Amino acid sequence: MTIECAFFGFLAADAEPRTSQAGKLWVRLRVGVGKDDVLQWVGVAVFGKAAETAAELKKGDRVYCEGTIKIDSWRGSDGADKHGLSVASFKIEKTHQIGRNRPKGDKPAPSRQVSAPSAYAPIGQPDSNLNDDIPF
Repeated sequence: MTIECAFFGFLAADAEPRTSQAGKLWVRLRVGVGKDDVLQWVGVAVFGKAAETAAELKKGDRVYCEGTIKIDSWRGSDGADKHGLSVASFKIEKTHQIGRNRPKGDKPAPSRQVSAPSAYAPIGQPDSNLNDDIPF
């Protein structure tokens, strides 16, 4: 059984590009989800075309991630059983590229232009057959 997930988070460290035994690129990420007392660390392995994008991510980048999630269990060096979340990701995108996070050379989006007021004006009187007595 697989459980699909989607979440926003931030990187705890720079992306770690790796090469599989088959010679394909994959990237390991450590992503923080939530904040303060409800912060959860998620290990993310990014595969396929998304790995090319993920390889350029840096510590502190905010990301959107989609993939399949599972709970890992292991015994720590202190002998205690430990648990954590891991995701095999098929989509990852950098988000929040505004202000100082915007890549150098990017120009801010042009401001919206306001069009001139419309010259449209209704003709004639409103339909008198409409019943405006609404009972609520």
